[in-house]
Amino acid sequence: MKPHTVRTIVTLSNLGYTAACIVLYLIAFCILISSVYGVIRDMTSGMYTVYEILDEVGLIVFSIAVIDVGKYLMLEEVIRKGQTEKAPKETRKTLTKFAMIIATALSLEGLVLTIEVAKQDVTKIGYPVLVLLSATLFIVAIGVYQMLNSRAEKK
Repeated sequence: MKPHTVRTIVTLSNLGYTAACIVLYLIAFCILISSVYGVIRDMTSGMYTVYEILDEVGLIVFSIAVIDVGKYLMLEEVIRKGQTEKAPKETRKTLTKFAMIIATALSLEGLVLTIEVAKQDVTKIGYPVLVLLSATLFIVAIGVYQMLNSRAEKK
């Protein structure tokens, strides 16, 4: 391909990634504002429950995960593109941080579901328990990944 064609494709790709990141940031910002407004509304109404506030906390954690995805895309696909590859330790740190945000959101959702289901109909506790179990397995998998990756790095 001609160098001009390659530059055009890379520029269009960067514009697409940048637009996607801006949209992700805006969505996360809207979720964040909505969640904070929900907490304030619930607290001032005097009719709030811990479960409603936990739902808002889950949304805030989710918005952080969306911001992290946007940041990662912007850094890796637009800003650092073409630069030397990141050290495995730095890549592992970034991946672990992102994965732990997801695991936190998943754990929080499982906890809220477990409490709600236990109060209503304990016979339907299977799904919330599976959500908590999957969050636990996800965290264990992150640990195994880190262990295997650090061993491979030492060799």
